[in-house]
Amino acid sequence: MPLLLMAGWACNTSEKKAAKIAQASRDSAEACTPIKDPNNPKPMALMMRQMATNADSIRAGILMGIIPDSLKYPFLRFYLVEPTDPGVLEPQFFENARLYQQAYRSLMNTDKAEMINAYNATIAACINCHQRYCSGPLKRINKLPITGLP
Repeated sequence: MPLLLMAGWACNTSEKKAAKIAQASRDSAEACTPIKDPNNPKPMALMMRQMATNADSIRAGILMGIIPDSLKYPFLRFYLVEPTDPGVLEPQFFENARLYQQAYRSLMNTDKAEMINAYNATIAACINCHQRYCSGPLKRINKLPITGLP
């Protein structure tokens, strides 16, 4: 009798594991599908999402010793497209955009010795602007600087 109970328990456990694996597979497939934004994002938000993706890719490259290339990562003129909140289009916003563009160009024209500093300066420009305008993405942006390297 105990052997029969163990066989029943083993089958039940295997079924549970199979169900968990199937669920994980479905979750992975869902993670690969595009995010549906119920807020119908404006062009500026979409551009900034691309900028964050680019920054993440540039960061990974820098950590591998690859100098960023402006042909692969062109500057996106996010300040020329429709924002989520039109109230942000004030002089300070455009000044922040200018400072970001200046930092970005410096990053794209820097030598290997100054890459990390130039990259971090570019991310700092993002943080400075987002502290005043649209603080929602700060959690993601704050993960982008390169820290803790000798």
